Amino acid sequence: MTKSELARRVGVHPSACIQWETEGGTHPKVEHLAHVAAVLDVRFEWLATGRGEMRYLPGAREERPAYGEAGARLSSDEKRLLEIYRGLTPRKRKAVLELLDGAVAGGELKKSK
Repeated sequence: MTKSELARRVGVHPSACIQWETEGGTHPKVEHLAHVAAVLDVRFEWLATGRGEMRYLPGAREERPAYGEAGARLSSDEKRLLEIYRGLTPRKRKAVLELLDGAVAGGELKKSK
């Protein structure tokens, strides 16, 4: 997987992934590290500390943590919107949010609780 693809799946800019791998670079936030672990299907503890098993044991009766468990409750349309949104540049994200805020304020969309 390329750094760009990983960045898209985690929802960060590709330069963030480059920084994470660069000596003296920045470190990922815990939530980003959790997403990286989920995307790469490795254990969070191993990724964060280097301790323990790297992968989940095949056939073992163990549950993988539900990183971002809210995603399990999203509809397919909501998941698609989130995936598209995460692939946008920060500037385009801002434009999309402004468009949606305007639609809500104009009564075109109903706010859900």
